[in-house]
Amino acid sequence: MRLIDRPKYGPLHRFTDYHVYKTLSLLTDGRRKGRKAMADRIGVGEGSMRTIIEYLREEGLVDVKQTGIKITKAGNDFVSRLPLQVYTLDAPDISLGEYSVAVQVKGVASKVKSGMEQRDQAIKAGADGATTVVVNGDRLTVPVDFDLDKGRPETAWALRRLFDLSDGDVIIIGTSVSLQRAEEGAMAAAFELL
Repeated sequence: MRLIDRPKYGPLHRFTDYHVYKTLSLLTDGRRKGRKAMADRIGVGEGSMRTIIEYLREEGLVDVKQTGIKITKAGNDFVSRLPLQVYTLDAPDISLGEYSVAVQVKGVASKVKSGMEQRDQAIKAGADGATTVVVNGDRLTVPVDFDLDKGRPETAWALRRLFDLSDGDVIIIGTSVSLQRAEEGAMAAAFELL
């Protein structure tokens, strides 16, 4: 799933679907925010933020006024329909980096092959690595056949506590030396599964 298409002409965007998602997520509190403050929080330049906001305005997902940017009802509905849940995870036994962010993607287990594809997407997005966990019945497995419940019961318990898991769900755990890069990596891998 792509939240924003690549331009047909001219230079490529200097932002990703993650930045578009993060923009909408920041606005879900219902308060108006300024473009510069949002650009700083999300980690993009003001020009990129201007492009993101313009795209979201054209789609009817945000309302732009001189007093700031606010999410619309359609924007809130769009965010709530995305089959994603994101949490910061404390799982030192499964992560490479200092920070770990877990993203649950509902019902996409059939799209996961070896988990290496998700790891590669996360690394391309700036993370140090990623682990893919698939819900098979009542078991949590790391492709191809590592049983997380037996091998790392503390991590399996932590994931079950954070997420409402169903058969066929996928959890991608992005890791990095910075929280933003871990989240960006996990989200990039998640968007490839949608």
